[in-house]
Amino acid sequence: MTKGVTAPGARLRMREITLVILLVGVCLNRSLGAGVATQDESTQASTRSEYEIKSELIYHFIKFVEWPGHELVPPSALVVVGVVGDDCMFPVLKLALRDKTLYGHPIVVRRLDFGAGLKNCGVLFLGSSDRKELVRIVQMVGRSPVLTVGDNPQFCQWGGIIAFVRIGNRMQFAINPDAAARAGLQVSSRLLRLALVSRETRPRAGN
Repeated sequence: MTKGVTAPGARLRMREITLVILLVGVCLNRSLGAGVATQDESTQASTRSEYEIKSELIYHFIKFVEWPGHELVPPSALVVVGVVGDDCMFPVLKLALRDKTLYGHPIVVRRLDFGAGLKNCGVLFLGSSDRKELVRIVQMVGRSPVLTVGDNPQFCQWGGIIAFVRIGNRMQFAINPDAAARAGLQVSSRLLRLALVSRETRPRAGN
């Protein structure tokens, strides 16, 4: 069976249930059991778990977002998921999205530098926590149909579309509907109901 994103329909409710289960069940402070692991090993295991959780959520985000006219890329092209500012996230996300498709196009994960072909991505994950860098990238992408996902909890307030937010020991996410609309992306109401809705705190500079 082909692993991909299908048109909205009977499977959408099951996707919503899956996403709810994932969010409810996410716990960053997982027990490693038996007290055998050292402190360094425990930290590494916790970090890997967090990257895996975020990677799974990014794939769910893709399934609950529609790009303009479903014409994200030419028929023969790949859908690029760019990773900027977090080398550790790259291999985990690449593995999570392996063999996945969007509108029948294969998804490929690439490590990118600031300013290097960012507008050509369908999805852009920004691991940087620096406000100036994040704002600059958001402005650089402008109104291009790029789903920006930031690892900084204030990312949506700075013009990004989705931000990961840690609440206690659980991973949640915020969505900026205005930023999504500017990019021409339609976010499912089901996804919005599961998110923290965030607005920008100040007017953005022109694109």
